[in-house]
Order: sequence, then structure tokens, then C-alpha cells
Amino acid sequence: MLATAIRTGLLALGAMCVSQTSAPAMANSFEVLDALSDATADEATGIALAREQADRGEYLEALATLERVLAENPKSREARLIHAIFLCRVDDIQGGLVEIDQLKKKHYGEEVLQQARASCEQGGGS
Repeated sequence: MLATAIRTGLLALGAMCVSQTSAPAMANSFEVLDALSDATADEATGIALAREQADRGEYLEALATLERVLAENPKSREARLIHAIFLCRVDDIQGGLVEIDQLKKKHYGEEVLQQARASCEQGGGS
């Protein structure tokens, strides 16, 4: 009980310090998050943004962008495929292959899925 109260007090103190010292940074962060949210609300715009991030080598950011796209557009086939491939690029080969295996041949074609698997098995070097 005392440990919980101490932990809660330390968390509150830490939050107050952060809010006092980083108000401008937080405002800027909120602006960036708002822009990302707006961009990912539209499927095509969000996918284009994720591709741009990946082109710069920002695969983790691209994955997060695709996850936001998929939250808004859960049936986006293109976003699902790209998400799986980008997982492989950050060396989550098992996760990427699991996602690829969940994709339906009738939506992508056998050749596309085989290419995705082959690219994924090469990992981050592909």
C-alpha cells in the first residue's frame, strides 16, 4: 500500500516536471501527431507516407503509420501486404511471414505472395 502511494507520487512528480519543462516540445509533438493522424485517415495518403518513411530507412515509423492506416481502414489489402514486408525489413521475419501467410491468394495472387515470402526470408537486407 505504501509502495503504491510512493510510486503514484513519484509518477505525478515526474509528470509535473515533464509538463513544465517540455511544453513547447509537447505542443510540437501534438502538431506532428495531428498531421500524422490526418494523413493516415486517408488510406492512399497514409500508404504513400509509409512508403516515403521506408525510403528514408524509417521502417519503424512506416510500420506505425501503416498500423494507423489499418486502424482506420482494416480491410486495406495494400497496407496489410506492405506492413508484412516492412516487418521483415526490421528483421521480424517470423512476424512478417505469419502476416504473409494470413493473406489470401485470391486477393493478391500466388506470385505476389511468393515474392513477398522470398523477400521476407532475406530480412533487412532485401
